[in-house]
Parts: sequence; structure tokens; C-alpha cells
Amino acid sequence: MSPGRAQPLSSRAARVGLSAGLFAALSVGLLAPAAAEGWNAARFDPPAKVETARDAEEREITCTFYPDLVIRESDTGTPEPEAAALIPIRGGPPVACRAAPGPSARRLETGGQRFIGRADGFLVFEDASTNGTMPFAVIDAGTGRTLFTDTTTYDGIDSFAAEGATLRLGFRRGVQAPCAIPKGGAACWAQIVREEKLPAPVAALPAPAKACAQAYRAGKAPKDVPSIVSFPVRLVWTNSLTVEADGPVQCLPTP
Repeated sequence: MSPGRAQPLSSRAARVGLSAGLFAALSVGLLAPAAAEGWNAARFDPPAKVETARDAEEREITCTFYPDLVIRESDTGTPEPEAAALIPIRGGPPVACRAAPGPSARRLETGGQRFIGRADGFLVFEDASTNGTMPFAVIDAGTGRTLFTDTTTYDGIDSFAAEGATLRLGFRRGVQAPCAIPKGGAACWAQIVREEKLPAPVAALPAPAKACAQAYRAGKAPKDVPSIVSFPVRLVWTNSLTVEADGPVQCLPTP
């Protein structure tokens, strides 16, 4: 499922790119990026075209066209987009981006998220606004069902490959802590383990006190700013989810 492309990806790529300089600024709490680095457009099936329009209520609409379906997003110019619609294409009349979705459209559970891309039978959405980590969702392109959700860091996507019904994803899972490790130390780590339900191999590791101290110093962040911890995850979806996780654990202050 790799259809041709009728229009450049410049605008879409701008939404998913994050330079090293931008990440450095983010690390000191200055900027919030558009999307996680690693969701590179080249890893996704190129759409036939992407159109933008205004609906009857003057909301910004973005339609991403593939030979067999259209992803229609509304309020795409805001931090809180409405839930997207998946519109199957069955040889009928062309889908008008401005028009309201017809009865064949499937409303996706993507409120507050934006469409990142498609890989074979998988659709990827990511939160449009963030408090320091990047929640994302993977959706079945055939049914519109959410297959799984997870959370990464801004530079966290290491590998992404889809083949048929199998998706393999390697990334750093980001966890927003309820406390600050530089201030709370082992007690804060124990709270993260208890409340965030970390995978057992990660929960068994010691608190990343040194990594946190270095990151907070580099970002000139106060010691009482809540921490973001991250760790490597390898995920495989083939009708069910298999997840492996381990260290090392990295740390950042919440921007």
C-alpha cells in the first residue's frame, strides 16, 4: 500500500520535524515542538494529496487523501483539534474536503490529536499540545479502531516498520512524573514506580539521580520542577501487543 504522491510534503514535514537546536531549546524549557522527532514522513506511505479548506463554521479542515480512504481533520489550526473522521473511498463521487463527512465516515477517537501519517494498515496520531511528553495513538486503517496508545519523548522514535498486519516500533517511552527526582531522590522514584506502573525491568532500576542532576543543571531548572523520565521500549503489534522495556533511564525537567 504505497500510493503515489501528487503534492510535496513540505507543510506536513514541517509539522513532524524537530531540529537538534529546537530540542536543545526544549530541554531548557523554552519551546514546545510541533511533533516528536523520528516521525519522519519518509517512513509513511505518501498520500495522493493533502487539501486544506474552511467549513461552514470557518473551522480549518485538513484532508489527507489515499486511494482507499481520506483522513479528515477539523480545527487543525488550534491546540485542540476535534476528533478526525476516516472516510472510506468506494468508487463514489470525490470527497469534498469542505463538506461535512457523510454516513460512511467513521469518527476516530482522536480528539486533541493530529494525524502524523499512515504505514500500510496503520494510522498514527499524536497529541497536538503537550506538557512535556508526546502521547500518540495507533489506529487500524480498515476499521478505525484504536489498537494501542503510548507516550514518547520529543526525540524518542528510533525505529518504525509496518508490513502487513505487523507493526514494529522502537522508541523512548516518556513518563511525566508527579514529583522532582533532584529534590525527592529515591522517594520520588518509588512514587513514579508505584503510580505510573513502570515495566518491571525499569521499576527495578535505581533512581536516575545523576542523569536528572545533569539535565537540571544544563537546563538551569529549579530542583522542585517535576521530572520527565524515559526509557527504551520495543513494541510489536500483530493482532495483540508485545512490549519489552529496559534501561538506561534518562531524565529531563518538565518544560
